Amino acid sequence: MKVSFFGASGGIVTGSCYLMEVGDLKVVLDCGMFQGEEKIEELNYREWPFNPEEVNFLILTHAHLDHTGLIPKFVKDGFKGRIISTDATKQLAEIIMLDAAKLQEEAEKRNESSEALTRHTGPLYTKEDVENTMDLFEVHPYHEIVRLRDNFSFRMREAGHILGSATVEIWFKNSQGRERKMVFSGDIGQTGARIIRDPDFVREADYVVVESTYGSRNHKDKSATLLEMLAILNEASRTGGNVIIPTFAVERAQEILYEINLFVERGVLQGLKFYLDSPLAIRATEIFRQYRKYYDEDAIALLRAGDDPFSFRGLFYTQGSKESMKLATETSAVIMAGSGMCNGGRVVHHLKNHLPNANNHVLFVGFQVPGTLGRRLVDGEPTVRIHGQEVEVKAKIHTLGGFSAHADQTDLLYWLRSFGHSPKEVFITHGDSVNREGLAKKVVEELQLNTHLPNIGDSFDLE
Repeated sequence: MKVSFFGASGGIVTGSCYLMEVGDLKVVLDCGMFQGEEKIEELNYREWPFNPEEVNFLILTHAHLDHTGLIPKFVKDGFKGRIISTDATKQLAEIIMLDAAKLQEEAEKRNESSEALTRHTGPLYTKEDVENTMDLFEVHPYHEIVRLRDNFSFRMREAGHILGSATVEIWFKNSQGRERKMVFSGDIGQTGARIIRDPDFVREADYVVVESTYGSRNHKDKSATLLEMLAILNEASRTGGNVIIPTFAVERAQEILYEINLFVERGVLQGLKFYLDSPLAIRATEIFRQYRKYYDEDAIALLRAGDDPFSFRGLFYTQGSKESMKLATETSAVIMAGSGMCNGGRVVHHLKNHLPNANNHVLFVGFQVPGTLGRRLVDGEPTVRIHGQEVEVKAKIHTLGGFSAHADQTDLLYWLRSFGHSPKEVFITHGDSVNREGLAKKVVEELQLNTHLPNIGDSFDLE
């Protein structure tokens, strides 16, 4: 078997894409969009490093754009095989890809020729391409071993990252006919996270590909994070300020709603209005309601007590753009809007309106890729350029690391320890240079495992 790394490698966090070749069988795992700096987004327009027409299967770990965002382009360019995922991943991937198509088409209409995704030959793909893509999906549950060929089987396990996310176990036969096992972590969630169950532990593997988004550091304590969030919200209530929360539509929006619901129900937060100003997040929340079979014990207990974790007094869903524009005049309001890294969507307008006011707050609850507007705000830039204008940053900027949907260094090492000393090689991906190198150092020192830090285009023969 040969495995090749064509995304989320070489210090690039986004664009997850791996190719496995076993004899004449070709399987791609994830097909994500590159996000961040313009030179990174340019990779979305590169020639495919392999022929889409020759790929037999595409297996998805989860629905986030950096893991699914190039699938419609892959199909448009010739892929005709089966796309394999969990049922929840299929539902979430559809709305995420449709939203991406819509944003690209809108950007082209506005003639935003400076944007990497629209300045070449138009949008990467259209809504029609997404519809064609959905016809190729095939869903499987967790824990079911599926044989694709005599020499290749797989099983999806819970990754604890977002609804329906999976770690993928793969069994393949090498040229000598001996069975070997490879495990792709996907994005691993924190243990003890809200709503969905914890990641599964896999007991053995010959080869492991593991993410390293937070491979060199640990998250803040979750309880301390919640107290900090509550303090910020109560300050806004007291002063009449607004809180803008750039929100990832899938998982993060639902987790924030979950926590605010608990604050409101327990009477520790009053005097604020809450707006989920994201049609994508609203649709994702409905999908979360549909797939309660993936909830953990805490979320199930809330439901049994008659408490909808995604609904509470003072919460409004804003669907239309006119409703969104009216929020510019609100006070004592918490506005949750996408995109999570502020590189598009309604949150950009809210930031333009609210950043110049020192009474307001911007609350970041997720990873900010270098090159994005969100990262520039987190890094403390005094002014930022929005819609061609320089906007002064007077609002208070907060980063709450405890909300991450990614495992931190301690969690990643704990997950890797479940393999014992069985892996011959560990490939560390999906992290910037600091994080993947930090995790590699720990894996070598503490687990005594051989590690690789692949670059984009690197291939390894696993014979």
